[in-house]
Amino acid sequence: MSPHSPSSARADDPVAEQARDWIVFLASGEHSDARMQAFEQWLAQPGHRRAFEHERRLWRSLGASPVAAATAATLPAARGRVRSRRRLHWAAAAAALALLVTAPDAWLRLQADHRSNHQVQAVQLPDGSRAVLDADSAIAVHFDAHARRIELLQGRAWFEVTPDAQRLFSVAAGNGVVEDISTAFTVARHDSTVETEVGQGRVRVANPIDGGWTYLQVGQRAMYGAHSGVTRLADVAADRVGAWRQGELLLDDATVADAVQEVGRYRRGPTFVRGDLSRLPAVSAALRIDQPEQALDTLAATAGLQVTRLPLGVAIVHR
Repeated sequence: MSPHSPSSARADDPVAEQARDWIVFLASGEHSDARMQAFEQWLAQPGHRRAFEHERRLWRSLGASPVAAATAATLPAARGRVRSRRRLHWAAAAAALALLVTAPDAWLRLQADHRSNHQVQAVQLPDGSRAVLDADSAIAVHFDAHARRIELLQGRAWFEVTPDAQRLFSVAAGNGVVEDISTAFTVARHDSTVETEVGQGRVRVANPIDGGWTYLQVGQRAMYGAHSGVTRLADVAADRVGAWRQGELLLDDATVADAVQEVGRYRRGPTFVRGDLSRLPAVSAALRIDQPEQALDTLAATAGLQVTRLPLGVAIVHR
């Protein structure tokens, strides 16, 4: 058996120890380009990714709360078979997690199994189902013998589900859940709400505020929030559901600021808005996200704005 296999990881295994050190680094928020490059090089070495994923799963099993993680890592009875050196590593990692408030990128790297950058990314799931992540999106995969659960950590994703009568397929997002019945559907996380749209078949949606299920069919949409139950939205044509998968961003009466933010997801560099755009008329447009610079220029021209481009891919949208 390989010394780096998950079932044989030991506290004194140098590769496992290095993996825990990298987790502490990722949680610290101090991510210089040189250190990140060193991490990627370390991860590419034989056996290192497996060791890192094993230690990351252990970290995730401690729970999402930094305080809870620190407590679990330092209790004498915690993980009785784990040596004190490992507990010290996890205590250090848990303490560093407090810094994740200012380092959400590190939090996503530790939590996510799949994450996209400025481009749409297709993912094959362990059961044969398919997920397509929109730009700047992330998911965690929790599959076992009894259930198939996806956690949408950020952004938006399309799911095309392989039937399995023995294991329910569900997507947890915010304080609610979207369960597959026989479908292809999207789930999107916004600042304080979650929205789902059905492209094929049916889903059902629930959150604790309602306590019951809302059933949706092809072309139907719904949303819920941290303090609001499931609400039906206006229906859409089935071919518009997840149009971003085909490289098209559809905007319907969007505020200019929101539209700029949406287009900015697909650019390599950061996009900023200067000035108050709240009084500008809402915009409706179909833009090509595989040509994000042209899309941003088109949007700006439609709204009577200008785009100033700076080094490092920075774009400033202003009057």
